[in-house]
Order: sequence, then structure tokens, then C-alpha cells
Amino acid sequence: MTSTAIQSRTAELISQADSASKAGDTAKAASILREASQINPENAEVKRRWLALVDHQDSGSQTPVTILRTYLADNKNDDNGDKARQALNQGRQLSRSEAEEAYDLLAQSTNPDNPSSRVDELLSILLQRHIEARKLSATKLTADPSEVFDQLYDIGDESFRALFPILLDSSLWLSNEEARKTACQHIFRFSLATLVKDSPHRPRERAMRAITHLLAVQPETVLPLIDQKVVDIVLSELDIRLDATTRRQGILATSRMLEVSAEKGEVYFETFVTTKVAKGGEEGLVLAFSAAGAVFPILPQVTATLFLTPGFVKNLVSNLEGRERGGRGGKSLSLEQAALELLSAACVDKACREAISTHCVPWLRGLSDERGGVHKGLAGLVLAKLSGGDGVGDVTDKLADLVVSSASSNGGGEEIVGQAIEGLAYTSLQPRVKEEIAANSGLLRSLVGALRSRPGAVFGCLTIFSNLSAYRPALSDEAKKMAELKAYANQAKPAERDPRDSDKHVTARCRKLLDHDVVAALVAVCKQQAAMSTANIMLLVGILLSLAKEQKHRAKMAQQGGVKVLLLLRERASSRTKEGEGEGKVIAFRASHSLARLLISLNPSHLFSAALPSSSAVSALVPLLSPLTTTGAKGGGEQRDLLPTFEALLALTNLASMPDDTTAPILLLREPAFAAIEELMFSSNTLVQRACVELACNLMVAPGCVAKFADGSGDSKRRLLVLVALTDVEDLATRRAAGGALAALTEWDKGVEALLDVKEGKGVRAVVGMCSDESEEVVWRGVVCLGNLVGAPGEAGERAVTMLKGVGVDGIKMRLRTVEDEGLRGLAIEGLMKLV
Repeated sequence: MTSTAIQSRTAELISQADSASKAGDTAKAASILREASQINPENAEVKRRWLALVDHQDSGSQTPVTILRTYLADNKNDDNGDKARQALNQGRQLSRSEAEEAYDLLAQSTNPDNPSSRVDELLSILLQRHIEARKLSATKLTADPSEVFDQLYDIGDESFRALFPILLDSSLWLSNEEARKTACQHIFRFSLATLVKDSPHRPRERAMRAITHLLAVQPETVLPLIDQKVVDIVLSELDIRLDATTRRQGILATSRMLEVSAEKGEVYFETFVTTKVAKGGEEGLVLAFSAAGAVFPILPQVTATLFLTPGFVKNLVSNLEGRERGGRGGKSLSLEQAALELLSAACVDKACREAISTHCVPWLRGLSDERGGVHKGLAGLVLAKLSGGDGVGDVTDKLADLVVSSASSNGGGEEIVGQAIEGLAYTSLQPRVKEEIAANSGLLRSLVGALRSRPGAVFGCLTIFSNLSAYRPALSDEAKKMAELKAYANQAKPAERDPRDSDKHVTARCRKLLDHDVVAALVAVCKQQAAMSTANIMLLVGILLSLAKEQKHRAKMAQQGGVKVLLLLRERASSRTKEGEGEGKVIAFRASHSLARLLISLNPSHLFSAALPSSSAVSALVPLLSPLTTTGAKGGGEQRDLLPTFEALLALTNLASMPDDTTAPILLLREPAFAAIEELMFSSNTLVQRACVELACNLMVAPGCVAKFADGSGDSKRRLLVLVALTDVEDLATRRAAGGALAALTEWDKGVEALLDVKEGKGVRAVVGMCSDESEEVVWRGVVCLGNLVGAPGEAGERAVTMLKGVGVDGIKMRLRTVEDEGLRGLAIEGLMKLV
């Protein structure tokens, strides 16, 4: 046998041995390896397989089922439990008989009164990883779905969740789609029955998750089962007396159920509410008010119609007050709370708000004066939603007291403080309230603490901070004229802007937020994945953008982690944003704009390192140079907002000046960044044009930038002609920057040649013009260019002298008579001497 044939046969045998080992047939694997050793005794892979096989046999060759049996027989010892988990996770696929035995061992070992989390975990792994166990479960669900449901439900959450992928995997049902759908319907019915029975050993939220899941992924399968009875069961899970987790699941299930059942679902919902209210009992009213309050955001029109039923709102308070409240028993408190939550939800509708304002405000104010915990918070929340003027200060004070007192009670009162913060989010829209909140140091401290530690309060806190820090948009001349025309049409004076929303007041409020470490709290929130909804991120980047407007705030923002969190938010938004997704674009835009503001004022050398490279900042800022990303607030068809572009240019200029870091110049000289910079040199906005030329001046120290203006191509000639023209514009700072760029360019021989080649001698004329400029700063740059031209070696220097003599330098000589700087005069004379 040739060497090649030996190697080929050895490889084949090794593959066969591996397959036998994975199948658990160690005897067959040993036989194959024996043959491989005979034909190729020195092969390292064969030796390695022998050692692995010996180690496996020495360990007793226990199968996953054997290990599992040992664990269950040994009083569920933790060490054996770890071994069982590892064996099921990493071992080979179980055979049908092994899967059946493992399933039975775990299912029969559970005790509903004392469930084991380890058994739950092991059965979940078995059902998720082993195909035969999944097939077995599908068979069992077909034969006896009730038994499977009871077993998995009682074992635990993980096992019960593992049931749903099995229900959705058609390949496990032997192409019997009808059997699979029937199993889904059985699980749906059993989950509903579990809610009705209300067994203390069976968590309600587990059944609610099952119902929600099936409504979401198998709506067409469970839709035929939805009737009035089913809707009643699900709506009853919105009862305010249930725990928050169950209610959240109830809201998800209700939302999906009403969506699936469409018009029928709306009728079922109306029937549920009207029937409960008609009976008038306290139990039914709690359920009706709870359901209506929860469904209001889902079906606002339908629920508002029910709410505005003639006489309902008018008689609501009198009916509540007329009930027995001796000792304020639990049922009365529950009914009152359900009514308050309904009123809070109804405030989303204008007609409902008006009805509540007409009939309920005195009662609400009375409740808000009581020390009634959740009732005080809810009453204050409703009043906040209704407030529009005179009573807002009193409401705000009460809500603020609730937030501060709850924060000082070691994290208690989660529901109360959430309601109070939500109320403040409404009242803080008014300038007067913004000032009151900003002046209340204890309240700000409590709000910042709630932002860090209460996930449910994140949106409310961010809304308050957004209201406090938002600057009033500046009105363009056109907008002012439109406001005047509108006021004239309405025969009224233009509405006066509240001075408490002036930039001065907003900046002062921003400073107070910074003094309470709000940026550090925002950074902490970004680490809470559950709190990072799109709405929250939109608010968060808006707050950071406002805080960064004032230059004095920027150092403190960076100290609290502002730069890193902005880069993180921008990266997340950009990676998730697809074409046309407006919110993602706005988040990326605002994060980049905020970053630009910070990097204008800070030393980039102190911010960036190998762990946080400056390239990330450059990549975030470059899109702000493009008209496509700065056209209006959301990339729409509005007039382009040039402020972000201007501030991005300033920040990039700062980054380009970093010593010992060429990252920014390298990235900015690539396309499309440099194309955007080149375009902005033509901007009609003086500030933008100036900032762009200053950036070009800083970039000119890089050889790549010199090539952009001096490589002899048509593009480079065009760019240089523009730069030359900018040395003679009206704006001093722009002339100064253009002159500095030419001074840096002419340090290079190619730069001198390119300037001399500018058509019609405009390059040389520009140098003479700079040397005669009224500003000595520009004269300095012109004199440096003059020295570079006449001092160039060889033909270029001779040509420069000839061209300068042709243009004439009398203007330079006259200007030197008025130059005060002796050093400048001496340098100019040195250059002129070479023209003699």
C-alpha cells in the first residue's frame, strides 16, 4: 500500500471511529482504531483517539440516563445534578428509548408542592436539545395532552416554555398538521382552565404567558376558540388586585386577543364591561373598571364611548362615596383604586378629560390631600393630566412630596412613586413647574435615584429631565412672519413666549441637573437592557444634546461618562437602522451632534486611547457633514439645519490637531468625508465656510492632504483655485485659515509648483495680496508663503522670483511701513531681498 493510500485509509477509519464514539458504541470504535493502528501505528490522530477512548472507558462509560438516574436516586445531590446537566447538554443525542426513560424519570420525580428548579432545568434541556425527546413529547401531546400539560406546568417555567417550540415544529408531528393544531388548542384551553381554577400551586402568570404566546404565534389556530367566556377569563386577569407580573401578562394577552378577534373582540369587551357595571356589585365594578382602564390605550374610541355613557361620570363619585367605607375595608379601597386608574387612563381622550374635570376634580383633590398611599398618587396623577393652569402648583407640590418620601423609605412604594413621577412628567411641561422642580434639590436627587434604581420609572424620569433641559427652538424670520400672519387672521396678538423658557433659564436648569450627576445616571440606565426602548433612547439623547449646548457643561459631562455613552448609543442606533427607519436615524443624528458639542471644547488627547480610539468619534461626526443627515430634524424636506454641520467641523478640527495621532486626517481624507468637506468650502454660510477652511488648514500637515491640492490632477487644480480665492474673502477668520493652509502647502516643493501653476498667476497674486492685507495675522501667513516660494530649490524658485517681479511687490513694501511686529518685518524683508 502506498503512503498516500495509507494516509487516505487512516483518515477514513478515524472518521468511522469518531462516528461510533458519538453513537456510544465504544466496542466498535475500539475495533476500528485497532485496524488503523495496524496500518499506521505512528499516526498522532489515531493515538489521540485511543487515549480518549481509554479515558472514557475508565470513567465508567456512564450514559446521560445513567447519570440522571444516579442524581434522582441520591436525593438530588448538587454534584450529580451538575454532571447530569453536562451530560444532557454536551453528550450525544439520546435514542428513543433513552429519551423516554429520561422523560419519565424527570416527570415522575416532581412534587407540585415542592418543585425542584434543577429538575425543571434538566427537563428543559432534554426537550430543547434531544430530537427524540421532542418527538416523544409530540406523540404524548397527541395521545394525552392533559397529562403532558399538567406534568410540564407543575415542574416549572423552563420546562413549560420548552413545550411551545415543540408545538410549532411541524417536522415532529409526522406531517399531521391537524394533530399539531389540535394540541395547540388543547394547551390554550388548559391554560384558561388553570386561570379559572386558581390553584395556589400553579402560578397564574405561567398560564397567561402560554395564552399570550399562542395568540401571538398561532392566531389562526386559537381564533375559533375565542368567545365571550374566553374574553371574560382573560379580561379578569386585568384585576388591579392581582400582582403586577400577572397584570402585565394580562395586558399583553388582551392586546393580542383584541387584535386577533377584531370587531367580535370589541363586542365581547363591551359586553364584559357593561354587564359587570349593570350588576353594580363591588366585585363586578372592580373587574369592569380594571379592564376598562387597561384597555383604554388599546381601544381608545370604544372605551371612551363606554366611559361617556350618559350619567356614568356624573354619578361615579356619588356612587363611590355612597358605598360603605367603614374602616376603609379592602374591597372599598380596591374599587376606589380601580376607579382612579380608569380616570387616569381616560385622560387620553379630550371629551373624557372634560367630563372628569366637570364632575370629579373636588373628589380627586380631596383624595390627594389624604395620606392614602397609592390613592394619593393616583389622584395626583389624574389631576396632573387635567391641570392646565391655576391648580398645577399645588398638584406638583403633592407629587413631589410623594417622590421624595417614597425615595427616603428604602425603595418602598414602587407603585406610588411611579404614579407620582408620571404625574410630574405631565406638569413639568409648564415653565412654572420646570423652575419649581429645578429649585427642589431633594426632588432632583430623588428623581436621579429613581432613574438609576427603578426600571418602571425610567420613562417618567427621562420625560421630566427632557422637559427641564429642552431649549426653545429658534424661530426663523419666515416662521416669525407666519406667526404674525396667523395672529392677524385670528385678530389677536402673537402669543408671548414665557421668559422662564428662555435660554438663560434652561441653561441654569441644565446646570442643576449636572450638579446632581444626571449624566452618570443616564450612563447607568444605558446598561439596563430592559430600559433601552426606542422611546427612552430618544429622550436620553435629547437630554444629552441639550446639556451639551452650554460650553461650561461639557467637561463635567465627559467626567460623568458622556463621550463613551454617546458613542455607544450612536453605534447601536446605526447598526440597527435600516433605510427609512426615522427614529433610528434621529437617535444616531442627535448622539453625533451631542458628541460634536463635547469635542469642540475638550482636549481629545485626554479622552481617547487604545481602548477608545479617536476613529470612533470621527466616524460618528462625518455623517453630520452631509446634507442628507442634517436636513431638518428627521431627514425630511425641511430647510437644512447647519448648526450640527458647523459644530461637527469644529470638533473634527480639534481631533485633526491631536499630536501623535494621525487617525483623524487619514479618515477625513477618504471619501465620502473629503467630498463633503470640499463641498462645504462653497457654503453660503460664513461660519460653516470658515470652519471648513480651518479644518482644511489643520489637515494640510498630512501628506495626503497636500496631494489633494498639489498632485497635478484636474481635481487638485480646482481645489487649489478655490483655496486661493478664499484668501480674499471678507471674513477675516476665513482669510486667515486659507492663508495658513497655503503656508503649510508651500512647505512642500510640489505645493510651490502647484501654486505657481494656478491659472493666470492667481496663486502668486494671492500671496502678494495676503502680504498686503490689513490684518497682520494674514500678513504673517502671506510672508511665510512668500519665503517658501522664493526659497524653493531649482527651477521652481527661479520661476517664483520671475512671477513675483511680474506681479509687483510695491504693495508689500508699503504695507511693511505700518507693520508693528519687528519679527514679521524682518521675515518679509528677507523674502523681498531675493527679488532684488
